[in-house]
Amino acid sequence: MEASKGRRRADRYSWLTFEAKVHVKRSFFVKEWIPVVPFDFSRFGLGIQTDESFEIGEEVQLTLELENEDLDVSIPVVKGIVRYKSKIHSRFDYGVEFIFASKLSRHEMDDDLIRIERALQYFESSRSADGA
Repeated sequence: MEASKGRRRADRYSWLTFEAKVHVKRSFFVKEWIPVVPFDFSRFGLGIQTDESFEIGEEVQLTLELENEDLDVSIPVVKGIVRYKSKIHSRFDYGVEFIFASKLSRHEMDDDLIRIERALQYFESSRSADGA
């Protein structure tokens, strides 16, 4: 048994994908989902980086998907308000706070938001521990 442990040359690392898209209205009839780079996620909101331009106070719609070997969480639509905007070279960083139509709709989505938050925290802490 002990000999088989030593056969592996490198540890296997857990993987995680976290994707986000924002709904953009191009014209009266043309709307599309644009991939954005998500960062700094919590159950209350997230940061996104994109080439798209939004204004502070603007309402946006996002779709979120997190997947790893143990978990698959998909949120088809969550609304948010742009609370922060910063231009970084040709791209923008935005802080988006999630908003909900009612306490019930918040409650219905809360479990998935918490699951995403915990999975991201666990992944970051495991990466930090591996690098230490």
